[in-house]
Parts: sequence; structure tokens; C-alpha cells
Amino acid sequence: MIETNEMKYPVVRHDNLIIDDFYRDLQAKGPVRVQLPYGEPCWLATSYEDVKTVYSDRRFGRELGADRDAPRMMPLNFSDNPAIIANMDPPRHTRLRRLTLTAFSASQIRKLRGWVEEIVDELLSDLKAAGPGADYVELVAWMLPLRLLTGILGVTESDIPLFRGWVDTLMAIDQGQDVKAEALGHLIGYIGSLIADRRVKPTDDLLSIMVNARDNEDQLNEEELLSLSLALFLAGFETTAAQLGSSLYVLMSEGRLWQELLDNPDLLPAAIEELWRWIPSFRFGMPNVRWAKEDVELSGGVLIPAGDPVLPEHQVANRDESVLPRGWEIDFHRIAPWPHLSLAVGAHRCLGAHLANLEIEVTLETLLRRFPTLELAVPADEVTWSPSTFLRSPEAVPLRW
Repeated sequence: MIETNEMKYPVVRHDNLIIDDFYRDLQAKGPVRVQLPYGEPCWLATSYEDVKTVYSDRRFGRELGADRDAPRMMPLNFSDNPAIIANMDPPRHTRLRRLTLTAFSASQIRKLRGWVEEIVDELLSDLKAAGPGADYVELVAWMLPLRLLTGILGVTESDIPLFRGWVDTLMAIDQGQDVKAEALGHLIGYIGSLIADRRVKPTDDLLSIMVNARDNEDQLNEEELLSLSLALFLAGFETTAAQLGSSLYVLMSEGRLWQELLDNPDLLPAAIEELWRWIPSFRFGMPNVRWAKEDVELSGGVLIPAGDPVLPEHQVANRDESVLPRGWEIDFHRIAPWPHLSLAVGAHRCLGAHLANLEIEVTLETLLRRFPTLELAVPADEVTWSPSTFLRSPEAVPLRW
């Protein structure tokens, strides 16, 4: 049994974006049994094909974990709430995805581009006004998804700090369960009132589209709307903010990458996909555990018995050199963007993937145009990383230009 704590088991280091070479060696061995700090023992899958299988093969699911002590790195067990869409299997999950496809489709998200561009320009003007040394994380990376998601839900401007406080509390690893429960209650109550308002006064935003989502006579109920709205905020806010921060940190700390985009802006779409692939987003595994519905054989002839939990470690799988040459290197010139697993794959692919990509694309496009001489205002090894969230997010990225 491999002990998976910071004293006995090498984990992704918190202070930068390095993945320990231990995982590179482990990848060649196939799934192994591990014991995380909390929950029952599980299998750890690290190869690309294994992780892809666990994410997309219907022989693996989430609903078996509803009454189980799910393997996890934190005390809070997210897998025990069957109302969360991420914990659903078909046909329940299929129904909700079908009803929300319109709201989160690529074409619907493209309609938001002008609005996103306005917000990004405004935030970068704030950055410029603050002068050299201004913190990109606080002024841009965190504010953009916050402004967008509160705008989508119709949160009044005066309530945005309150809303952010509740979300920060829920996503923090250093808050007690009572404090988290109180924050969740406030958030559910607030979103519930917004949904009620949309039923009386429909608008053209994404929340209204979800409220009015219908397939023949089928419609989302109140609990489902709350669950989807919470998922949008809890998964789409800090995850996107962290990726915005880490992406720019990588571009600034590896100046050649920034220069490549300045010389050839057409590389940006491939660069964004490569950054998603290469950046390890989480300080430690997210609650992405799947349970085998039947006996399943993975790589190396390893048999996963029916009922066993498997943790797919996509951050390592994204670098698997058995399927991607030089996978541990970052390269914007690959022949085609690699189908990374950072936003999952198959039925459980991140619902807000198109929105997150739009935010990152517009931000980097605008930075390249308005701040071509951008650079870190401190040495790269002096950039600090947040100690209070499970995400690998820079705490501050001071810039000069």
C-alpha cells in the first residue's frame, strides 16, 4: 500500500508547477493501490489511456459513491451529494446535460465575446492605472470570472464582494465544516431568489436560458437549477481564475513563450490548449473518483474489481510520453492541439469549458496587444502560491511593462 501524504508520498509541490518525477516512473506501472489521507483505499490511474477510460467508459460511474467513504485529500466528501450533476450517471446525467446544452453551447458562449472584451479592457485599464508592480491576479485573473459569473446570475454589483466571500469560504481548505455549511446556506438562498426572479421577469442571460430550458414537456426543477448554478460558480470561478493566473505566470517565467505569441498571434489557440494540458491545476487530486460498475481491466493487465474506486490523475496523464512525445515539455508548435484531459472527457466534460476558454483567449489576446513588453516585476521564484485553496493558483503575479 502506498501512503499518500506529504511525509511518505511525493505529491505535486505547492510552490510552483512542477510534478514530481515519482509520477513519471509510476506511469509505466499501470494502476496501483493507494491510501489517501481520507476515505477508503483506491486505485490510482496515471496513464493517458487509463485516465481517459475511467473518465469516459460507462463501466465506471459516480453514483456508486453516494453512500461510500470516497477517497480524498480533504475531510469534506463531495461525492456523497447525489444532487450535484458531477455525481450523476446516465440517464439522470444525460437528461440534465441535454437540457443545458443550449445555455453552454459554443455558439451561445460566442455571443458573450463582446461583453467579455469590454470587461477585460476595463480590468486591464485598472491594471495600467495601478502602474508597474500591479498584481495581475487580484486585478484581472480573479475579477474577470467573478464579474462574468455574477453578471450571468444577475448578482447586483453591491453584492459581488459578499458573493465572492461565500465562494472563497466553500473552496478553501482551511475553513471548518460549520463555516462552510453556513456559507453554502447563504449561497443557496441567494441563488434561489435569483431563480425565482427569472421566473417572473425572464432575461436573455444564461440563468434565464437554464430556467426556461425545456425538451418537449421536460424541464429543470428547482433543485436541479440550484445544483447547476452552484456547479457553474464553484467549478467555473476559481478554476478559471487559477488557470488565468498560472497561464500568465508560465508565459512570463518562460519569456520565449511570450515572444512566440508576439511573433505569431495565430499560435494562441494551440497555446491555450497546451497550457491547459501542461499546467497541473490542482495541488492534489480533486474528488474525481469513479467506481467500477463491473470488473474492468486497465493497462498492465491490472484488474479493477467491480465496486472499487479509481482516482484518475489527469495532470500526470496529460504528460504521458507513451502517447505524446516530449509530453513533459511545453510546446506551442505541436502538429495539432493535444486532446488534454484537464476539463475531463466524454459525458462529464466540464460544462463551462467554452466559457473558460473564451475568458482565457480574450485576456491573452488583449494583453499581447496592449502590453507587448509585459514581464514579471519580481523573479519567477519569488512568486507566491495560494496556501488556502486546493487549486495550484499563484497568490500574486506582480507585473511591469
